[in-house]
Amino acid sequence: MVQDGTLLERKERRSRIMTTDRCERIMNNGFGLRKAILLLGAVIVASGSYSSAVNAADSGRQVKATAWKEGTAVSTDSNVSALSPGYVHRFANEPIMLTGVDRSYDVYYNVPKAELGGNHYLELDLSYSDLLLPSQSTLTVLVDNKPLKSVSLTKEEAKQRKVTIALGPDEAKPGFHKLTFAKHGVVSDDFCEDPDNPANWLQIARSSFVYIDSKATWTTADPLKEFPHPFIEPGTTDEVYGTIVVPDAPSPELLSSALELAARLSSLTAAKKPVPMMTESEWAKADGKSAHVIAMGSVGAWTGPVKKIVEENGVRAENEELALDYMSLEEAGKTGSKQMLLLSAAKDEAITEKLRVLTSPKLAEQLTGSHLVIRQTPAVADDGDEPKKLTLASFGSEHLLLNETKPESGKLNVGVPSYWKLTGESSLELKLKVSPLLMAEIGERTERKSTKKTKETGADRYGKYGLTVTVNGIPKTVSLQELTKTKHQGDTYTASIPLTNALQDKDGSGVLDITFTANIGHTEGPCIRDTNNGRWIFVDKASTFNVPHEMSKDSSFQHWPAPFVSGQGTDRTAILVPQQVNGTFLSQLSRLVGDLTSDTSRRIAVFREPLDDQALKQLKDYHVIVPGDLGQFPSLQKLRDKLLLPTDNDRLQLGKYNAINETTDYAAWIQRSVWNENRVMAVFQKVNVGGGEQGSFVHPNLLQYLKNAKKPGQVVIMNKAKAVFTAASPSDSKTSQDGEVSNPTEKAPGIPVWLMVLIPVLLVGLLIVFIRMRRKEKRDAGKQ
Repeated sequence: MVQDGTLLERKERRSRIMTTDRCERIMNNGFGLRKAILLLGAVIVASGSYSSAVNAADSGRQVKATAWKEGTAVSTDSNVSALSPGYVHRFANEPIMLTGVDRSYDVYYNVPKAELGGNHYLELDLSYSDLLLPSQSTLTVLVDNKPLKSVSLTKEEAKQRKVTIALGPDEAKPGFHKLTFAKHGVVSDDFCEDPDNPANWLQIARSSFVYIDSKATWTTADPLKEFPHPFIEPGTTDEVYGTIVVPDAPSPELLSSALELAARLSSLTAAKKPVPMMTESEWAKADGKSAHVIAMGSVGAWTGPVKKIVEENGVRAENEELALDYMSLEEAGKTGSKQMLLLSAAKDEAITEKLRVLTSPKLAEQLTGSHLVIRQTPAVADDGDEPKKLTLASFGSEHLLLNETKPESGKLNVGVPSYWKLTGESSLELKLKVSPLLMAEIGERTERKSTKKTKETGADRYGKYGLTVTVNGIPKTVSLQELTKTKHQGDTYTASIPLTNALQDKDGSGVLDITFTANIGHTEGPCIRDTNNGRWIFVDKASTFNVPHEMSKDSSFQHWPAPFVSGQGTDRTAILVPQQVNGTFLSQLSRLVGDLTSDTSRRIAVFREPLDDQALKQLKDYHVIVPGDLGQFPSLQKLRDKLLLPTDNDRLQLGKYNAINETTDYAAWIQRSVWNENRVMAVFQKVNVGGGEQGSFVHPNLLQYLKNAKKPGQVVIMNKAKAVFTAASPSDSKTSQDGEVSNPTEKAPGIPVWLMVLIPVLLVGLLIVFIRMRRKEKRDAGKQ
């Protein structure tokens, strides 16, 4: 990676030459020296950077682009809305309930990157039992394990109490912070306090929040070091604050690169939000809220405002170079400025080859500066070649230390890749460590079996120690007493939690909600005072999920996005795009690709109409996704008869799938590829395109359904009420209608085999009895 130190010198030299020429022309035209001097004053050189005013479009936005000077701090808009003062983070999705004598609970809050004031605070809405003794009951708040404040729980405010706690500079540094609530509460003066007393409780309401006194700007001298900020900022309200701009006629290589970058940025957000995309001309005319911009394309591909920005700032990239340049964008009529990251190259292939400096975590963390020219990128091992290993850590969990004051973990959301076809028994293989004190007590119970009383007492006390793992509301407890009998390595024990039923639940979405609870509290009644110090259970974040699976190759949506995504990523997947694309199409394509690659880092090939013979030949090797109206794809016109859904005047006909055309909004189907029967293709289309909907082909609800429903079927539709369902195939409907004729045995099931065997046996038995009775009658008659 090479720092380009001459870029600004070229721009300044160019600006001086241009300004001199313009002044000479003005003076020669009779305007005079005074106006020439005024024109010179209109050229702004601030902090060594050069500004260029760009008319983005005759009827569009007026944009001024200012290149950043290397090493100089520049202020641009933060991602905190300037319309409201400060930043509010609500850390609880549901009320936090703390019961018992000593309980604690952890949550997290995020401080955005912005200039900060000094008025930060935490506001808690509390309610608690009015039986708590004020002299002994407290709530202590800690931030990053540092005690911040303790408050007494008075009876007068038990029903509703608002507590405000000031936060200092350490608690307001940008990034994530751990917030801990530690409650100590008693309801009597007795030494024998019952920890299970239901009257001992405290609740923190959902309305509680952290307030950060943030401003509307953010200052930095090293934007590449902070990438991907400000284009995305995980943990904040919207998370995505940037858009990707491409030339009006992007090449397939550039589209593939732009989609790869968009998918990478989306994967870094907590909600996996898609990154919008648009063309250069659309960005020039865009109205409404401004956004940070990533503009990517070869230097000669731009035709509008980005072209002027490139020319005015002297941006160049030669041979196989990739240039990364930061600009500040100021729009006429609007306050503040946004950041622009310009990715430039002589050819789009160079962007494709070197884009991994932004998409590879190992390379991106090495970036620095505001202007950079990449001439060569180091080889980085592709994570997609490694088998996917699911652990607690891979779903965001840290090591869990459970004790009496913090016996329960937060809820962990776990989802296995939707394209996995489960083939065997699944389980969570836990790696556990147990405190020596607990293990010693269990050992004492094993040794002291001399009397029945001791044995019963030991079983009552130590037999109740364990770890409860709750999966989707169903608990499974691992007894520590039984754990000691299993094989272990040193102080590390293993326990298996079955997951098969939860993963194969037809009413579920394949997502597991998992919580861990340690059962190591008081077990001998309230009058045995034991603080339980030194008793804990440790759950290692390296605990693994054992999920036997295979990659589905069926022409069905049941295991979407298989077979387009497999163990090798998306190497064999291509997207066919029309010749003309717009922002609606590109943004929905960004969402679709982000959904496809959420579990893999591979790139997806792009083919753009019209296709030549070589492209058609290459397309045969891929699984193909076709997004958009079929009339935009000339390569499909001669193959219409091979499509699963028929068309009439370029409109889909869904009647044979029991769907009403007039109420259907979107449709998707999957079938064998029309170019190669050994491959699969999927089509996404809007059935009835209205005004302002050009380019639309898929809805988020439909994609969510495909990923979660796991229903077999080739056709999925969404109606105008946004209800999504799998359409029945014509063969299914015919079987249902003709069932009485074609398969009468289903109407009248056959005689069971056991009954067919039993009837002859009974008949033979009855015959034997009848013969014996007849013989007896004859003997009796002869004697008489």
